Amino acid sequence: MKSRPQRVLSALLLAPLLLAAGCSDHGMASAGAETVLLKVSPAAGATSVDPTASVTVRFSHPVMPDMEEYALLHRGDVTGPVVDGTWSLVEGSTVLRFTPDRPLENGTTYTIHLGGGMIDGSGHPVNFHRNGRHMGGQWATSGMMGGGGHHGGGHMGGGWAHANGTHGMVFSFTTAP
Repeated sequence: MKSRPQRVLSALLLAPLLLAAGCSDHGMASAGAETVLLKVSPAAGATSVDPTASVTVRFSHPVMPDMEEYALLHRGDVTGPVVDGTWSLVEGSTVLRFTPDRPLENGTTYTIHLGGGMIDGSGHPVNFHRNGRHMGGQWATSGMMGGGGHHGGGHMGGGWAHANGTHGMVFSFTTAP
């Protein structure tokens, strides 16, 4: 039988291995892997979008539970009213899907707003820099949001604030007439 100091040393040496194995078994982002935004649908700038089309946001790795709290769909721009519905994490927490309470209106602009403080499954910030602007996203500045950063629905807090001082990213599309 090992002495107490030997058991403690063994546990300390095994802990990182067990943690790494546990993370990979549960689909967590591996150490050093960066979680980025892969796709926003409908795409920013899209027109004539079917009002019944899925509204989804895909990430390269799983995001933390409850990150759906930092996603909104606004009617109009980011200062417009929040569309009633439900955001859900699906596909192993790599996709945020929005289900509106009623169909979107024809010939209307909508804006997907993603909080800049979203966290991935490993506890690291989601990188919006890499693909967000390339996909037509814009940083949600205080000026865009009426100066004070408050927007419809009153959702604020750490999950909305990005390290660059913005309130996340926005992607707008227009439904078919």
